[in-house]
Amino acid sequence: MRTKKILLLALLVSSSISLSQQTRQTNVYQYNTYSLNPAYAGYSGCTEINFSHLNQWVNIDGAPVTNYFNANTRVGKNFGIGGDVLFDRVGMSNHFSSTLGLSYGFYIKNEHLIRFGLGAGFYQLRFDPTSAIALQSGDVIVESGAQTANAMNTDLGILYSFRGLELSFSSQQVVETRSKLDYPGLEGYTLERHFKGFVSYNLPVSQMLSLKPSVLYKGISGQQQFDINLDVNYNDLFFGGLGFRTEVGLVGRVGMNIRKMFMLAYAYEVPMMNLSGYSAGSHEILIGLKLCKSPKESPLDIAAVEPVHDTITIVETKVDTMIVEKIDTVFLQSDQAVVSNAEVKKAMLNASETLEFEFDKAVIAKNSYEDLDALTNLLLVRSDLKIRLEGHTDDRGTEDYNLRLSRNRVEAIKKYFVMNGVDPDRIELLYFGEKKPIASNDTEEGRAMNRRVVIEIVE
Repeated sequence: MRTKKILLLALLVSSSISLSQQTRQTNVYQYNTYSLNPAYAGYSGCTEINFSHLNQWVNIDGAPVTNYFNANTRVGKNFGIGGDVLFDRVGMSNHFSSTLGLSYGFYIKNEHLIRFGLGAGFYQLRFDPTSAIALQSGDVIVESGAQTANAMNTDLGILYSFRGLELSFSSQQVVETRSKLDYPGLEGYTLERHFKGFVSYNLPVSQMLSLKPSVLYKGISGQQQFDINLDVNYNDLFFGGLGFRTEVGLVGRVGMNIRKMFMLAYAYEVPMMNLSGYSAGSHEILIGLKLCKSPKESPLDIAAVEPVHDTITIVETKVDTMIVEKIDTVFLQSDQAVVSNAEVKKAMLNASETLEFEFDKAVIAKNSYEDLDALTNLLLVRSDLKIRLEGHTDDRGTEDYNLRLSRNRVEAIKKYFVMNGVDPDRIELLYFGEKKPIASNDTEEGRAMNRRVVIEIVE
């Protein structure tokens, strides 16, 4: 009797999952967001390569087994590309898909990031009932043998990011396609439109520790499912979390980064509903590789605006205090001639190279005032110029902390200029945290070069 129940359950799994699991199931999407939405292609600015193996509903014959590989990277300043390959076996059916993705992103007011993504590819279903046991004679599926059907994949997605907030929505199988299997009297196989929504917020607790609550929505054909999660990250080294999936149960996950390059993660889904009496749960392993460019920059030429190295040598541990002083030594000479762009760029270089912040505060060190004053003088004379301040950090601390730290640094410098007479509309701010290193973060010298503020003319 138990064998008969398992066989019947396996057949039901094969027939139902072919519809509901046309897109991949995963429990580690927080660590591989490109698997959710093509708009994430190039989002991190690094090259990301991920492989996962998911064994669902252990102890149930014919339960899904999924192997998934994807990669994505940034192209230029705004574009991203990606691709994925999926092998999925569910009972008597085998699914294969391959998709290429393209994304485009831009900033609004330097803080609000919007990215759009598009994916297209190939989907194949192979149904092989040769090893199945027919419950009744004359079954057209069993007697017709192995069949293959092909279809087209189309994905669309959008991503919005603001400071620690991420909000994304995507649709898989946007164009619903049908492929006919050669079974007498049976309809073809249809790829149905799926929807996914994801929202998360990165909440720094300290320089080393951050929390990230998140919610994932999945919907198809009037069916909805929600994941409610809370994840913790310690210094981008150890991470993990716990989630609740409606109509399923709990999902736990842990992982670690090795030298901020290699990632290993494991997730276990605890069945508490539906299949809890049959299944021993679901296991997933994720292996990831993250490669971030460290370009070699040439020395700054006075006649050209390029990123520069500064001498900031102290890492702040708090960003909740900001002090900007008005300096009375800023002055203009009445007989001052028109200042050339080359002179302004030289002053920018000097100010960048001597710029430091006080320990444990977002406060400009007093020994940086002299060169900032000299640059302020030139900016007051050249009122036609607009400038850009770019903030960068090394990779110590969490990614979100470093992003906020770079923002506070450039805001402090802007306030310094504004309080000494420079029009705030002439100053543009950009901040990237640890995402754009110009040297290796493995040495103190390299980290010092990465802790920098770039000052340049907006052409």
